[in-house]
Amino acid sequence: MRSHRIAALQLDEERLAADLAVSEGFAYNDSYADFVSSGMLRSTMLWNQTGSLAESSLGDYEGSARPTPHGEALTYVRELIGRYFRTDLLKYARFMRLAPGSVYVPHRDFLELKADMVRVHLPLQTDDNVFASEDNTVFRMRRGELWLLDATRTHSVGSFSDRDRVHVICDFTAEDFSQVLAAEVQARPDVPADNIAERPPLGAESRQALLDLAKVLDERNYQEIQTLLIKQHFASDISGDEVFTLLKQIADGSGRADLLSRATAHEEYCMVRR
Repeated sequence: MRSHRIAALQLDEERLAADLAVSEGFAYNDSYADFVSSGMLRSTMLWNQTGSLAESSLGDYEGSARPTPHGEALTYVRELIGRYFRTDLLKYARFMRLAPGSVYVPHRDFLELKADMVRVHLPLQTDDNVFASEDNTVFRMRRGELWLLDATRTHSVGSFSDRDRVHVICDFTAEDFSQVLAAEVQARPDVPADNIAERPPLGAESRQALLDLAKVLDERNYQEIQTLLIKQHFASDISGDEVFTLLKQIADGSGRADLLSRATAHEEYCMVRR
């Protein structure tokens, strides 16, 4: 797995609580809804090219990011970003809230960008019932840990918690994560063993039970079956790429050419080009 923990920070609980309270009143958007199979992901820009909240998607540009009104409002988060990162290389910083029970469609990022990008996550609110994945490894990014996420690999998120997962996600123009860290950061790259989720193999009988969903698949339950497969990725030893493989096999077995085309097109959008 290329993703890894960079460092563990000591957070100021009082100041963080104040920022989280402020964030409750933010204007959020659903610009990443294409990658949410169930639940809700709300995001807002803290830094971007223009400093405007209206700029909600990523793109190539020259120069450094500018803080938005929401970035200015989160005084402690702004201080953390300035303390731990080289903001001259920062392109985007987003504040993202994932609702309980939400799962991401496995996907790869930066497909639409030309520049080399480095993505860092800082979890501010989460628990051990929230998981991320890269390829066929499922892991936890715990509160206060800085994580490099290799977003060019197939990755997903599954929340089985009863409260929002809140992360700050920073994207930098750089070839390596070490270039984006401020001098004072003592990076200790690792993937702690207890951050990795243990998942049993998906046995032949269970796999066949999933493939038998072809008998009931239609346009009314397509989304629910897709979500079930993603949740299975977090529960058993199947990769994010296999989610689409199984979905296409189920669609093919159903005899619904339209649903097979839908799954194939969505896989291309998530994994190849957009």
